[in-house]
Amino acid sequence: MRIFILSIVLALSGSSTSAASELLIITAKGSSEPHLNKKKIANIFLREQLINQQGERWIPVNLSIHHPLREAFSETLFNQLPNQMDNFWNIKYFNGISPPYVVKSQEAMLRFVASTPNAIGYILPCFVNDNVTVVFKLVLKTKVKFNVKDICRQHKR
Repeated sequence: MRIFILSIVLALSGSSTSAASELLIITAKGSSEPHLNKKKIANIFLREQLINQQGERWIPVNLSIHHPLREAFSETLFNQLPNQMDNFWNIKYFNGISPPYVVKSQEAMLRFVASTPNAIGYILPCFVNDNVTVVFKLVLKTKVKFNVKDICRQHKR
């Protein structure tokens, strides 16, 4: 009986950390591309794919370079931390392609993506609202370096 109760407690505690193991890739509500895959998302954020299926320009949005979610996002999609991609972006910039826009917080990410057609960004699941469409759930290969439960609790206040 004790083992059964312990397994339930472990299962419940594991489910609370699952939010830390994924990010939601979001676009404005009513996006013309409701479903994307990991490779396409990587190409959009690397500015390899600039135009969507409707012929409109993608507007990828990142969190700041040292934000723990950006680090986890970058490690998962590109196998590199954001600051390790300087040379890549220098070459892109030399060829006339700017890196994605940067916002300071998940709240700013949510507001920007919700109000900007063709914008695409990422947030923790607890931040999602009716103003955006989730187009992909990105399973992170690294743990986020802050307490996700606290961040989500503060956001809900």
